[in-house]
Order: sequence, then structure tokens, then C-alpha cells
Amino acid sequence: MKDLHTFLDELEANQPEKLLRIKKPIHMKYEITALQYALTKEGKFPVIICEQPIKLDGTIGEIPLICNLTASRELCCQVMGISDPRRAAVEYGKKVSETRKTYIVPKSEAKCKEIIDKGDDIDLFKFPHTFQHDINPGPFINAGSVTMYDPESGIDNTSLMRCWVRGKNWTGLVPAATTHNLTIMNRFFARGEDCPVAVWIGHHPAGLIGAQSKLGFPVSHYPSMAGALGEDLRLVATETFGEKLLVPADAEIVIEGVLPCNKYMAEGPYAEYTGYAGPQVVAPVFEVTAVTYRKDAIYQDYALGLADMLIPDNMAIEAKIYNIVSQVVPELINVHVPISGKRFHAYLQLNKNRPAIGKDAILAAKPCYPRLKHIFVVDKDVDIFDDSQILWAIATRSQWDKDLYVLPGGTGSPLDPSQAVSGISCNGGIDCTMPAPMGPGLPNFFAPRNKMPEEVTNSMKLGDWVSEDALQKMPKTF
Repeated sequence: MKDLHTFLDELEANQPEKLLRIKKPIHMKYEITALQYALTKEGKFPVIICEQPIKLDGTIGEIPLICNLTASRELCCQVMGISDPRRAAVEYGKKVSETRKTYIVPKSEAKCKEIIDKGDDIDLFKFPHTFQHDINPGPFINAGSVTMYDPESGIDNTSLMRCWVRGKNWTGLVPAATTHNLTIMNRFFARGEDCPVAVWIGHHPAGLIGAQSKLGFPVSHYPSMAGALGEDLRLVATETFGEKLLVPADAEIVIEGVLPCNKYMAEGPYAEYTGYAGPQVVAPVFEVTAVTYRKDAIYQDYALGLADMLIPDNMAIEAKIYNIVSQVVPELINVHVPISGKRFHAYLQLNKNRPAIGKDAILAAKPCYPRLKHIFVVDKDVDIFDDSQILWAIATRSQWDKDLYVLPGGTGSPLDPSQAVSGISCNGGIDCTMPAPMGPGLPNFFAPRNKMPEEVTNSMKLGDWVSEDALQKMPKTF
């Protein structure tokens, strides 16, 4: 039975260097986020546990905070049993498609039911919510997996949403325009009914990654979550809605309630994953009816715009692009959605053995994900996990009068600040591949890459020539 605690026990026992415990008090307003930025600048992505979080009221919280839980692509793949992080696009899709069973356990066996707060006992401010950026108007729940059920089919749906904590028992909640949960909410409202909601926080990182898989509608995310975990998933009935709305029994914290029919509030602005401030929006009000949690609960948080939040979703996007595009372009080798592109960029690597294959790949990839804006297609000798090699391929293997494909007036992310009309984007792609061979078995007629004998490259060890201390002091270039 995997949960956040079993993950941390294994990590601390086997790979303690990947876990950073902050034992002294650290403030949830700006300070913890500043630490994540500083570590990111150094290229370091440990899981971070704040044992003495200073809450926004200045008191030390009794519940610790965990962040950077999914900041390392290597660690994310490791917990899912993916041996090569560069093959996540292929292996992730297999993991979440090998769905496992879900089953309901009694409340007495559910860890997330060890403490149950209702009525006047509800106090969202007991948790160490973060205040990450100066544009934010207050504390937010940033790592809440929001589960609703479709009133027509009864099938649940889960997606990541933010909640601005406004009071002890109410928040805002923002269902993005492209989420299935928005469809569910609108279906309840069309019936004149309140929309049931459960926000669950914290689980084994493999489960969190699986819960973000990109599925059709209506399709439950729980079987895919179980596939990512590699074991059947324990679910439990909510206090407010019973078995109509189920949540993971081994979550850390569950917040239940309703979105009252057609009751809205001004929400935001909010520092978004794009690295820019998102505008204030009109959002439904979330009225909390129950909060349940473990006795040893750990509160999880995502840092907006950093790897912690981006990697799980990016890996899910990679898998969806690979699964769809490979059916159209079987020569597709791999897909990478880089952190640098903030979900707007995708790099496609393929074995170019025929003309026009790059354009085919671009046109097939764009509909895979509404936020996808720019697609770069490269040859198999280009490392799609190295942004500098992508730029080199653009510089040396593309002529934009014939290799640039512009697709105006398409779907885009409403959070893209370059759009003239929100949600409408000029999308496109660049074919950065060499010309196809003249025929089967023939070489590309293109300038060969500079290279050295592999045995020399592989045998070169910097430590034989320069000390680690001297290496760290050497100047960098950009």
C-alpha cells in the first residue's frame, strides 16, 4: 500500500541525498518559494520537508509542509518504475493505460479519515498554505487534486485546480476553461443544483503523476492513478456525499464541500505556471462541509512555474502526444515537453525517411493539447532534452520560408500574455530536420556533424585533469 509516508521512508532509507529536511522555522510567505527558486538556479531539485512552517499568522504550524515532491524528472520516473527518464513519453503512457482495479474500503480503514472536522471545527488556516508571489492576494491551495462526478454518468473526474483560501470554511476554486471539471460544474448548475466537490492533497508521487493523465470524458482518473502506482487503488466514501463521490483513502488531507449553484466571486490575480501574473477572474465559491486528514498529515504545495508543478503534467502531455502522433507518423521516436516552454512547447524527435514527415508531425501534434503553441521537429541525432541542441537544429537545419508552418486563429491557453484575444493563439511549428534521403538505404545529402571517435569521448574524465574545487570556480558562459 503506497502513500506519501511509505515514499518518504524509502527515500530517506535509500537515497537520503534527495531529501532536504528544513528543521528550523521557515516562513510560508515568500521564504519557502525563494528557497525553491535558489535551488532551481543551481539545478538542484531535492524533495523538501519544512518541519516548522511559519504560517501566515506568524505561528509555527503543527502540520509540516512538503514541496518539490515532483520537481525531479529522474525521481518521478523512478517512482513509476520507468528506468530511463528520457523515455517517459513512451513508458508513462503504458503505465497509466495498464489500469488496475479500484476498490472501496470502510472509513475505519482509511488513513485520511483519522481526524474528521465538521461544523465549527473546520479551520482551513490550520494548514500551512503558502503565499508565493507578491501579485497573489492571499494564501492558496496550490496542490489540490479536485474530484467531481458527472451528474449524467456518475463517473468521477480529477484535475489540479487552485483554491484561494478566504475563510475558515470557504475558498474560491478555478476550473480552467479546458478542464472536464468545468463541464461537470456547468451540468450541475444547468440543473439548478449545487456541485459536489472533494479536494484531496498529498499522496505517493506516482499516484499524483498518474492522476494528471490526459483522458477522454467521462473517464475516471483513478484507474490510471492505480496503474501509475503499480497497485490497486484504495478509495473511500466522502463524509458529505457518501459513495457518490470517492477520494483516495491514503491521501493526506481531504476537503469536501459544494460549489453553490451560480454563486461566484472575484478570484486572483494569481502568479501562474507561465511565469506571469494571471488576471483576476470570476470563479465559483467553494463552501467547505468537512475536512478529513491523517493524524500525521503532511501538507503538500506546488511552486507555480517551477519544475515541481510542471513535470507531472508535462510528462502526461508527452505521453498523449506520443500516443496520438505515432499513429500518424510511425517514425516518431520520442517527445519532450520542456520546462523552459511552460507547457507551450513540444520537441518531437523522429527518423526522417521520407519528405514532408516533419509537417505531418506538426499538424498531428497540435490538436493533442489545447495549450500547445509551438512544435519543433528534429532528427534522431538531436538530443531533445537539451534546449541548446534544439536551438542549434533551428539555426542550422531550417529555412523559414519553407520549414515554418503558421497556424493562425487556433486554440491557445488563456494564460498566454502574448494573445490579442484570450484563448485564441497563432500556433505553429518548425521542421528542423535534414532533407530526407533520396531513396531507401541512401544517406542524407547534408553536411555531416562534427564528431570525435567515441572511444576518446567516452574515456575523457574531467577529474583526471582538473580538481572538483577548481572546476566549480571556473567561469561560465551563456
